[in-house]
Amino acid sequence: MTARWAVLLILLSACVVEPGASPDGSVARQSGSVATAPSQTLDPEPPNAGTPASVTFVSDGDSFVVEINGSEERVRMIGINTPEKEECYGSEARDILIALIADREVLLVPDVESFDQYGRILSYVYLDGVLINAEMARQGAALTRGYSPNTTLQDHLSSAQDQAEEEGVGLWGSCVGDADPEVLILSVQADAPGRDDENLNGEFVIVENQSARSIDMSGWIIRDESSVHRFIFPNGATIDPGAFFVVLTGCGTNSDDEFYWCNSSPVWDNSGDTAFLLDLVGDIHHRFSY
Repeated sequence: MTARWAVLLILLSACVVEPGASPDGSVARQSGSVATAPSQTLDPEPPNAGTPASVTFVSDGDSFVVEINGSEERVRMIGINTPEKEECYGSEARDILIALIADREVLLVPDVESFDQYGRILSYVYLDGVLINAEMARQGAALTRGYSPNTTLQDHLSSAQDQAEEEGVGLWGSCVGDADPEVLILSVQADAPGRDDENLNGEFVIVENQSARSIDMSGWIIRDESSVHRFIFPNGATIDPGAFFVVLTGCGTNSDDEFYWCNSSPVWDNSGDTAFLLDLVGDIHHRFSY
């Protein structure tokens, strides 16, 4: 490890572990189950007036198509992200949402913004008084993530995720690696000096091999809560015992211990985010929240 990263490591040595995790940031694997019937948890009343809509097609675990007054519209559920189809629990998440709302009439309730940048309706989804956004989190089929300004019910959604994590259901039982991970995300430097968009390499992640063996991390992934930003370790990325990898957001030339994401914009949210380290089979090997 280079001297400049050793200095940064000292400055960033205080690690924050999210609620519900063990001190090293891991969660023990348990037997996952796929539930489809809504729970009996009391959800909050809709924050705004809603629009009735008929569900015609479920795309994945957090988006679907509806018919409103004869027109088809795409819907993106507020405050949650489900795994991609090719990831662990991606197909299960879609199956759960199908079981909950397919061919049913739901109530689409907006928050502050009505549409996202892709023209999809942003919505809290209610069915028979159940907030489906929260139900997906309760069944362990979704990670919760607030995107300002649409955060009116985010605390409720976060509590639903906490419940699923504590019970080890869904992805928390099926997609979480060993209780004693060998490679850990040691820290995330989210707030780069100066403007984040002008100093992308001032934003980085530090990964440490705390095992007694070298580990080939080719194909392993670092991703954020949004699941939009993903870094894939290149072939030959082997981390030695006690060594560190540094993954910088901007562009540069990879070395034995420094890798460049080459993302065109900042990845890590200064106000808080979670970094996930996924192994080759897509399991959550470790995660770090700040």
